[in-house]
Amino acid sequence: MDGGLVAALFFVFSIGGTVGLVYYYFHTRHKERVLLIEKGADAKLFQAEPRKKNYFFAVVIGIVFICLALGIVLGAIFASIAYDYGWVRHDGNPLPYFTSVFLMIGVGFLVSYFAGKKLNN
Repeated sequence: MDGGLVAALFFVFSIGGTVGLVYYYFHTRHKERVLLIEKGADAKLFQAEPRKKNYFFAVVIGIVFICLALGIVLGAIFASIAYDYGWVRHDGNPLPYFTSVFLMIGVGFLVSYFAGKKLNN
């Protein structure tokens, strides 16, 4: 078999398997609910209470992505400065990028922690 056919078959079977599992889950859940209702269980048992919206995860992801972008920009600035002053031998040194990206992601997590504490109060 050539690579294209294998990739196509993998795609078809993975999508088909996922759809089959989702169908099986919902079909079984429906059967269980119908049996419980026939035996006299209350239908309100299946209704979930409305949950309070929690935006903490969105705030964390937003702050971390902003800090990731700032880290990439700072890495480019640091790499340019390090190359201009001769601190690195070639322009493709990844160290300023890695250090600034991880530093800014850490700052982002700290900021999101304090923002989350403020959101919960």
